[in-house]
Amino acid sequence: MNYGLQDLKEAVERLDEAIEDLDAEDVDLCVKLIKNIASQIKSDFWSQHIENDSVIIQPVKKHNSDFNIINSLEFLYKPMHFINVYEGNEIEYYSRERTEELMESGAIDAHNDFWQHHETVYGNVYGSLPVELVNREAAGKLTRYGWKKTVVDIIEFKNECDEMAIREIAESKYRHYIIIREKETQGILVLRYNF
Repeated sequence: MNYGLQDLKEAVERLDEAIEDLDAEDVDLCVKLIKNIASQIKSDFWSQHIENDSVIIQPVKKHNSDFNIINSLEFLYKPMHFINVYEGNEIEYYSRERTEELMESGAIDAHNDFWQHHETVYGNVYGSLPVELVNREAAGKLTRYGWKKTVVDIIEFKNECDEMAIREIAESKYRHYIIIREKETQGILVLRYNF
């Protein structure tokens, strides 16, 4: 379904009514709907008005002297609707909503299992998991909650690169990424999200 500004106005009015009625469940539903509509409007705007070549995303070479792509996987990720993760308590609301959506979709165990095997060292993506770990129904529910699919490049670094050097490379080259340490091997990888 394609949403527009009128849908957003109606959702805000419905939220206002839910707040006046002190209907917590309807407030939550309206907030999720507003976020999904806003995300759709932004996506539509970008696809219609912004030239792809005007967006600068540093390409990843397949092979580099310090690192190379060892795999690419499809992930589901929860978009963030705030700019500064350290301001206010937006990240707390985001985390709570992410957990609720994972629980309601039946994907919480797959999510937790994946992230228990991979320690997050640093990054700027806060809700994601490989699509292959969840069934079609769970993936569909997450998509209806506003989660998006993207391809994630898995980047391996040479042993000579320490954690600080890897972080500097990721910060300078990639827009959306997570630096992880595999608990089994203690190897450091970068998940580079292509969105």
